[in-house]
Amino acid sequence: MIGCKDIKESLGAYLDGEAAPDVRREVADHLRLCDACASELGELQSLAAAIAEPGSVTVPSNLWAQIESRLDQRDTARVSILGAYRSRAAVALAASIVVVVGLGLITLPWGREGGAQAATVDFTILLDGLKTDAQDAFERFLAGYDAKEATPADARRHAPGLSFDLPASLPGGFELRAVYVLRFGDAPGVAARYDRDGEFLGAVFHPPVLREDYGTHKDRSCVVGKHRGHKVPIGDWSLVHLTDASTCHCVLSRLDEAGELPAVLAAVAPASASAPGPGHDHDHHGP
Repeated sequence: MIGCKDIKESLGAYLDGEAAPDVRREVADHLRLCDACASELGELQSLAAAIAEPGSVTVPSNLWAQIESRLDQRDTARVSILGAYRSRAAVALAASIVVVVGLGLITLPWGREGGAQAATVDFTILLDGLKTDAQDAFERFLAGYDAKEATPADARRHAPGLSFDLPASLPGGFELRAVYVLRFGDAPGVAARYDRDGEFLGAVFHPPVLREDYGTHKDRSCVVGKHRGHKVPIGDWSLVHLTDASTCHCVLSRLDEAGELPAVLAAVAPASASAPGPGHDHDHHGP
């Protein structure tokens, strides 16, 4: 059985989205049971968020000596920024390297000056796993953002700037099974899992300024009821997005956007149900 030492060595690749699917599954399962490793993951996420805050710094006089020493100890040709966070000493070094590259400003992708680009919502793991097990893929996506189970009231307090609803029942007979709170960089997010006689439906809500990464999958425009949106189709599944002024509402289901889906989206996106949606104009990217 995989132990805490192996899990902690895999946390960097897990956060960076570079861990193999079987490794991600092992890490996610372990984190649900091990408070120590979950705490370690929380520290790494907090550090990443702290590094994302811009600010001037003083470069240590012995920085390059530290870098050379660390490079001599490594035998890998490519180490991602988050992948280097496998020990506290490596964390300090990674932060120093980012500072030097930024000429005094920390410039991780989710920390653009002014907050115009807070983070990327990486749907790759979710989309890659749909054909195998959609619910498991959804849970692994949530685990990648350290999602915590909560109540609908907790979710509203966690993300007061988002416009969403989490009714106990959705049109068509879907029942609410779980609500989660999470963060995409510095931005709060909310997710929910619904079920209809074994049929899974997932929802994710995040600010529309966040980028959306679909990996090798492509998105396309669609019409949901009276509103323009966009979707990423994978077999029978579709990840459909509908955006209003404050929120991107993402619904993962097998529902037809011309049939049951409009009523479902109207239930979870009340502002979009009563006002014209901005459609396909929020910042996202695919392959």
